[in-house]
Amino acid sequence: MASSEAARKLELPSSHGVYVWKDGGWVAAGRSALDGDGLYFIYFSNSECGACRVFDDIWYPLVEKLAGRSAARFAVVLCGWFTRDCCSEDAKSLFKEFNVHVSPTVVVLKRSKGKVEKLLKYEGLTSALTLTFTYANILSEKREAQPS
Repeated sequence: MASSEAARKLELPSSHGVYVWKDGGWVAAGRSALDGDGLYFIYFSNSECGACRVFDDIWYPLVEKLAGRSAARFAVVLCGWFTRDCCSEDAKSLFKEFNVHVSPTVVVLKRSKGKVEKLLKYEGLTSALTLTFTYANILSEKREAQPS
């Protein structure tokens, strides 16, 4: 966790868009930040969503806990209210690409050699335990796949 007691959240009202966790904080990024090979945890949030504000208290501390330990990438895709109220074309296109119609939604995406190997979607409030379990399972799959 961060040196302060509170997790470093993406403060609202942030502009609609794509944000990635980098060097201990949230940075605005483009859609292309989620295009490469690797493991991604992507939180689709709406600034007008009450359940998202509840989930923020799960998501942001979890990111701070896990981000420093692995090569997984963490992102927030933020609109006002899905694609109907979104000033960011990048965010809007990601909501469409991943067919997000419930908020909050977390998409876990693993790409290798340009192809999607795993895609999991958690719609609605999801526990930190569920996301941590998913993270651990995906990492253990990677270790099992490596030759001894």
